[in-house]
Order: sequence, then C-alpha cells, then structure tokens
Amino acid sequence: MTDYSALLGPDRYDIAVRLSTQYHLDPSQVLFGYLQVVSEVTGGDHATKGALDDPKVMAVINEQFEHFLKRRH
Repeated sequence: MTDYSALLGPDRYDIAVRLSTQYHLDPSQVLFGYLQVVSEVTGGDHATKGALDDPKVMAVINEQFEHFLKRRH
C-alpha cells in the first residue's frame, strides 16, 4: 500500500499533480479528497493531534484514500 502522507508536506502540490494525472482528476480534487479522508479518520470527539503519528491511523488513511482515488478513476 502506498503512503500518501507526503500530501500533508511541502511537496503536496507536485504529488497531487502526479496523482491527478494518474487517476484523471484535478490536483485540487486529490488534495481535497486526502484532507477529507484525514478528517473523517481522525475526526470525532477522541481525536488527538498525535493521531497522524500513529502507524495504524495512517494505514487506515492510506487505505481509504486509495479507495477514494480508485472510485474516482
């Protein structure tokens, strides 16, 4: 499974452009989709800032974002 966490880093736009070309999306759709997945997975009453440091949480985010990309493809 691919790690998409770099979409939160300084190279996010370059990565979004590459993914948008691969999945026939606009880069803004890729970025918004990733943020939406992150929000859904880490949101809620018990979310903590450190949740993105948890490998299990990141695995769920990566899996759900990959599903997002494939649904749009």
